[in-house]
Amino acid sequence: MNNKIKILHCSDLHIGAELSFLKNKSKSRRAEVLNTLNRITMMCLQQGIELLIIAGDLFDSNHIDSQTLTAVKSMFAAIPDTIVAIVAGNHDYFAVDSPYSDDDWSPNVSIFFKKFSTIEFPKKNLRLCGSSFLGSYQESSGSELNVPDDDMINILIYHGDLVTNNQSSKYNPVTINELENSRFDYVALGHIHSATPLAKAGNTTYAYSGTPDGNGFDETGKKGVYTGYVYKHRTELAFFPTSSRLYENVSFDITSLTSNSGIAKSIINKLETLYGAEYQDNLYKITLTGKTPEGFLPSRKSITTELQDTLYYVSVINQSTPDTDIKILSSDFSLKGIFVKKMLAKINACENEAEKEMHEKALYIGLKAFDREVSFYEN
Repeated sequence: MNNKIKILHCSDLHIGAELSFLKNKSKSRRAEVLNTLNRITMMCLQQGIELLIIAGDLFDSNHIDSQTLTAVKSMFAAIPDTIVAIVAGNHDYFAVDSPYSDDDWSPNVSIFFKKFSTIEFPKKNLRLCGSSFLGSYQESSGSELNVPDDDMINILIYHGDLVTNNQSSKYNPVTINELENSRFDYVALGHIHSATPLAKAGNTTYAYSGTPDGNGFDETGKKGVYTGYVYKHRTELAFFPTSSRLYENVSFDITSLTSNSGIAKSIINKLETLYGAEYQDNLYKITLTGKTPEGFLPSRKSITTELQDTLYYVSVINQSTPDTDIKILSSDFSLKGIFVKKMLAKINACENEAEKEMHEKALYIGLKAFDREVSFYEN
């Protein structure tokens, strides 16, 4: 009788996501995310993975182009000795028109078509349970999650929110108490895009693997999968990075810098120091901070253009301020003081960061205009 199973746990790849903010790079980035799945299946082949777990949101929606869907099916068919177990998430929920309802998935693919169902593999002494979404929201709790107290290795694949006892969620909530009472050996969680450490609730080990490859600047740092062995009442799993590129938010103090070119060069130097030889491959959101000398207003367009010559993708946000005491200016009984006071009121009333940044920029361009230093076009 088998007393262990070698698994790879992943989730939330969101294949097919539009990534429109990347503009002309969105198509190539979607191809990279699809290729990450290919690398995962090749890991299964090379490492003898017996069970590939996909804990929801393999696809970003149920409307996947036929070429991409065919590629995914081919990847799974190429690892016939690996069980591929898939639950549907809130993005790719199971429905009659979803890719999961197709009848041409390879025989090694097991898809959970219900909110909670069980598939057994007696030769591997393995019982898999899965909880799939049947719509965009699923609010009932996981109180029905339990398996017999026997010698089989029990694994639950669950896309949803881990919540406290009195907390609610629209995304398949489950509590630690429910996991502890479930008698599962491992609970492979999906929905949260950041990996969590392995944790235990009684004899049940659980973890979110996070997304294997980021899709936005709310998914920074290394992304990956969990691989290793699940035994009865214990696990030996390790996190393995699989990101093709990293998304990173970087704050950069431009105090004492007096030119757009100097700022761009200093940013490159910092990124190389932080991220090493492969720094050029990442996607960055750079926030400029600090004080700029009077008479110098950084140009986001100029800085971005220079950085784009070196970096795969970069977005620049300017939150630096002139080395001027704005509050003192706003109390001055002059035309400049009245202008500053009115602009500060507008800034304080802004509803989002983009609007606030626009008004702050208008304030500092206006101050330059008072000093007759502004040109007709300021970026």
